[in-house]
Amino acid sequence: MPRKRILLDSNAYLRLANSFHPLLHEPFGKDQYALYLIPEFQKEFDRNPRLANKFGWVNQPEYIENRKYRIRVTRPQREQINLIYSYLWPHNISEGLGASPIDVRALAYSNAFAIPVVTDDFQMRKLGTNFGFEVWSLLDLLKIMYKSKWIDISDIKTLLNYLKYAKDLPYPSFEKHIKIFFEGI
Repeated sequence: MPRKRILLDSNAYLRLANSFHPLLHEPFGKDQYALYLIPEFQKEFDRNPRLANKFGWVNQPEYIENRKYRIRVTRPQREQINLIYSYLWPHNISEGLGASPIDVRALAYSNAFAIPVVTDDFQMRKLGTNFGFEVWSLLDLLKIMYKSKWIDISDIKTLLNYLKYAKDLPYPSFEKHIKIFFEGI
């Protein structure tokens, strides 16, 4: 059965990978979901000292090894990604949405491959939904992971505690939404 690929934006990866390792390329559930990053993730991470300081674990060998599994991009797909980016970026600017270039690129990958992208970045979500792209929240992904029995309530609790400790909740009411959906937390 072919895998159903799901693309993570950088923030979703940074929020999940430390708690659920190995995270990428590992099929889960009867639908064989598998999570991926865009190839540009490492460049973005390396250029941002704040990220490197806050998420030092990212450059540990086991996480680097797990990120070697990437979506393979053919030349025609690369051209399509660049074309999609070329109309998303100006729209992002003209609408004052403020999505970063790497976020816009993730949306372009998502659309080119016709796969969902997971993000809680408001600007990125708005840009993607403006164009009818399939954009999931971190909570949406956690629900799928839980229903697929890849994670359980204790994993959700661990993740929530980590996000609170790191002061990295995706949005202010995230904890409330987690508790509503995942009874017993």
